Amino acid sequence: MKKEKLFGNILFWLTLISPMVSFSLAGAIGEANIFGVAGIVRYSWVMWLFIPVGVLSIIIGLKLKKSNQKYKKNFVIAFVCLSLLVIFGSYRFVFNNVSYDVSKASIVEDKIDLELPDEIKIATIKLDSYNISYVKIVNEESKETFEQGLETNQLWQHKLSPEIESLLPLDIQYEAEIFDFFVFYNITRDKCNVYPSKGDHECAFVAYDYEAQRLI
Repeated sequence: MKKEKLFGNILFWLTLISPMVSFSLAGAIGEANIFGVAGIVRYSWVMWLFIPVGVLSIIIGLKLKKSNQKYKKNFVIAFVCLSLLVIFGSYRFVFNNVSYDVSKASIVEDKIDLELPDEIKIATIKLDSYNISYVKIVNEESKETFEQGLETNQLWQHKLSPEIESLLPLDIQYEAEIFDFFVFYNITRDKCNVYPSKGDHECAFVAYDYEAQRLI
């Protein structure tokens, strides 16, 4: 009796924290500090690995019920947390606007004649009016070669003009504050770091963060 009650309490608390722990784990593995939400989505399936904890809580709840002990809390928390684990864990397979194809970087290179590192990890989110890619350099030699070119390539600037910065989505404006080098390229007019004239323009924005070895 006492063992069942003890196991019931342990599984209750383990089940309760399982969504938070598994979500944090997905963020850590997916390097959310580099890839943002796209990194979490990539490894959201990790949350499914915690489903057995909730199932065990239901099983111990059945045993507690059979022995006329308090069991409802194990059922309630299990059903709530299992639902969260199943729903959030499925994000990797539900969202079709997230891509991890490194060839996305080549598209930017071709359009603005900018050489990016070869050995990278990338996560791209497709939005209505623009795509945003988070890129991490995974090779130290590639990083050093790339950073050497930052100072010599005139496309890269240390600062963005307020006018150009105002063109960026608000979340990118906020993120860009901690970046060190920037390129704003008007693909339509083939001009670099110049505020575009009136009309529709296809543009590309690239920023590099020295400390995190990442690009947007």
